[in-house]
Amino acid sequence: MARQGSTVQLNERAQDVLKTLIREFVEDGKPVGSGRLAKNYWEKLSSATLRNVMADLEKVGFLTQPHTSAGRVPTAKGYRFYVDSLPDTRQLSAREVDRIKQSLEQETDPGELMSKTSQVLSTLSNNVGFVLAPPISRAAMKHIKFVRISQKRILVVLVTGSGLVQHRLIQTDQDFSQRELNQAGRYLVAHFEGKTLLEIRLELHRLMLEEKSLYDRMLKNVTLLGAASFVQYEGDEDEEAEVYLGSTAGMIRKPELADINKMTVLFETFEEKSRLVKIVTECLKANSSGPTVRIGLEKHIPGMRDWALITSPYLCDQKAIGSLGILGPSRMEYDKAISLVDYVAKLFGKLLNSA
Repeated sequence: MARQGSTVQLNERAQDVLKTLIREFVEDGKPVGSGRLAKNYWEKLSSATLRNVMADLEKVGFLTQPHTSAGRVPTAKGYRFYVDSLPDTRQLSAREVDRIKQSLEQETDPGELMSKTSQVLSTLSNNVGFVLAPPISRAAMKHIKFVRISQKRILVVLVTGSGLVQHRLIQTDQDFSQRELNQAGRYLVAHFEGKTLLEIRLELHRLMLEEKSLYDRMLKNVTLLGAASFVQYEGDEDEEAEVYLGSTAGMIRKPELADINKMTVLFETFEEKSRLVKIVTECLKANSSGPTVRIGLEKHIPGMRDWALITSPYLCDQKAIGSLGILGPSRMEYDKAISLVDYVAKLFGKLLNSA
């Protein structure tokens, strides 16, 4: 799990108080006072001693006090320290594992598998689960077929290595017979199966520059059709990812969404999915081998300071091709959520390989 060290050193007592307070706050979302903390703190310190420790934690930015007479609540910095102090993994219960497997293991359609996976993440975390499909430019080609629709109009049917099917209608400068289209499709599969679309596009560009393609009619057809089919993948890859979102039902009941402005920002984020894609992509750059926790999203989305994102890549053919995770308020059970995302990402990758 990606960790970010704190620049402030806390003694053991301050660390224990902070962790206990965060667990109490996560439970019901109410500010935690010294009296409540004294009842649940294992060292049985007095309320006065705990107030002093809490005041010190507030001074260094780990806690804040919403109102003068209220207890304290964790800040993003406090949550960060808490997350970084968690053990690497927490085992999911046998019941949770069975529930996940029963929901996902029988699904053979990749698109349905992604949709069900986002629902499982939502249901088990009471937040919003999501799955980002692999950007098509990074997908490995398994099969491609060209279908003549009308003069100079061709339907391209692409099947990726993970089983996803893409359709695209292209316009060409010259007319092709269905026989020529079939030949071109067979050539591409025979010579480029298993390569990503970006790799194929680069190789076709190289072939176009070679003189032999001018004299070989079939090869010329292949390069023309391939170039027309794959030209769209020269742009920003992050915008190509399709986002599967789970249910928001569990989220709406959270007290954090009692504020209509926070709810509006959340649903605007779901509408403009490219925002979510960009944040997840940045998380993966920081850690491409396991779960990453991002607390406080205001840098990317104004109004989402008190939100957190847990994401992990999933592998297909031993390559990280996409990601999945959970979006929710900063007040969440991080140990459970991290373990859930980690387990589902590993299982999802295996199922995608066998779909």
